[in-house]
Amino acid sequence: MNRKLIAMAAIATVLWSQPALAQEIDLSAVNSLLDSILNALTGVTGRTVMTIVAVFVLIGGAFNFIDWGRVFTLLLIIVVIGVVPTVIQSIWGTT
Repeated sequence: MNRKLIAMAAIATVLWSQPALAQEIDLSAVNSLLDSILNALTGVTGRTVMTIVAVFVLIGGAFNFIDWGRVFTLLLIIVVIGVVPTVIQSIWGTT
């Protein structure tokens, strides 16, 4: 009895739902937020901050404050953050 009731409720929910309502949501604020984050990470400020962080990470590794495994991991993360927009642009053709 419970299985039939649950199945009927699931079928009614699927038939009654309106997936087109998701198209009416205005995501322009989210898009502008993500664009500003992308511009901050890949613009002049982002490149400057990433360069300063890379220098300090290398100095920390040179003076043995940070082990070299973490130094290379952090440098790889910095490079990936800088390269992602280029990869996306080459795949999709736009940023």
